[in-house]
Amino acid sequence: MKQLYRKIVTIFTLTGLLTTSCDIINVTDVDPVYQVSEDKVITNIDQAQTVLYGVYGSLVKGLDYIVYMPSVTSLMGTTMKPGIWGGGSENAFFINDVNPDNSYLELMYSKMYFLINNANHVITKTELLNTEDSRKEEIIAEAKFLRAQAHFYLLRLFGEFFDTNSTFGIVLKTMPISNADAQPRASVAETYELILEDLDYAISHAPDFSSTFYVSKIAAKALKSKVALYQKDYSTAASLAREVLDSDERELEESYADIFTKKVVSPNEVIFQTPFDNLNNRNNKAFMLRVYFELSDEYVALMENDARYGAAVAVTSAGSIRNNKFNGATYNGVPLTADTEYFLRLDEIYLIYAEAILRAETDVEASRSALNVIRERSVNPLVTTAVPSELLEAIRIEKILELGAESGEEWFDLVRFHKEGDININDFKELSSETRLILPLPIQTVELSNNVVKQNSGY
Repeated sequence: MKQLYRKIVTIFTLTGLLTTSCDIINVTDVDPVYQVSEDKVITNIDQAQTVLYGVYGSLVKGLDYIVYMPSVTSLMGTTMKPGIWGGGSENAFFINDVNPDNSYLELMYSKMYFLINNANHVITKTELLNTEDSRKEEIIAEAKFLRAQAHFYLLRLFGEFFDTNSTFGIVLKTMPISNADAQPRASVAETYELILEDLDYAISHAPDFSSTFYVSKIAAKALKSKVALYQKDYSTAASLAREVLDSDERELEESYADIFTKKVVSPNEVIFQTPFDNLNNRNNKAFMLRVYFELSDEYVALMENDARYGAAVAVTSAGSIRNNKFNGATYNGVPLTADTEYFLRLDEIYLIYAEAILRAETDVEASRSALNVIRERSVNPLVTTAVPSELLEAIRIEKILELGAESGEEWFDLVRFHKEGDININDFKELSSETRLILPLPIQTVELSNNVVKQNSGY
């Protein structure tokens, strides 16, 4: 563990050296992010590895990936509400009426393209290295995974991910930015194609699992199963999820509470997450989830009848409600306000499999069995229904109980289930228009592109 944290120091040092222009507003068409001479940054495998650490650093530096993206998406869903310090910017997500000039949009959008640009630098320069070192392909694979994840997150938030025939995908970046020329949005189908291409490379060439902080083959399979679920390729989603579940690399924690007490110390079921410690990355997540983003009344009420309540919800001596999943952590016995972000966990893969196998093959038994693995671990009554529609709804609710108030997964499920005709999203969140199923692009990106980058409909 100490050796890993020494690497994290390298991440922040490198990120500080190479990210001096990240405040440029037109985030998809900025001047080159790397201010050092590109032809001298990566000339051997050791340098490629060092720059790759900088890409990982993009995940943990700042609050964008750690706090803003998961929290505002949870506001859009049903598990969070604006906290006591939350204002109009936060409330806009809560009422699902976000304007293009909302400051959170720019922060999230620019951070993801910043990471993509860094990943592209690693990919393109490492590909040119003349070496037989097997680490070359692994480095490229890790960078491609990180690029795929960022493109996927962008698509979920800003593109019509639920319609593969839509032209409203996202701006795709596959090369380091070299000029300020505006680039139009790709279609949703083209976006999925690049994401899956990157993940297939990672599945073939990424390292085997060694740490939750780094990309691995199993992480690539897990993310691809999730992408396939969103793409409505349910057979692929089920097959890949099953491969992840059948591997011996990860296993469920003995108890649900262990997920949030272990954090980064020897977790069993986490597949990919961000690190933190008491020196280099005190990201203040616990504080932010106390005063800017709080648990919603609906979520607390839902959890009250579930055995996971104590692990998910904390009540202070003054009667205040806290998100107990991220209610402060410890490192080497030192209490922290920092915390992690779980990108992929095995419990989610069980639920992806349960939904995908039901939609793909109407295999009620396999679906219910996967769902009940999670129910049993959480010491809750098992699901017994054999009615596919009832089982689908049980899976959707289970994801809230298991993953709620973390990364906004319940919002994306509402959108997906709504588009599949399983539910009416307005029964859960009243939307003024179907255009509110996705967020607007930041206003600066559209305006500074001279309208080459088209705004989403209805904004």
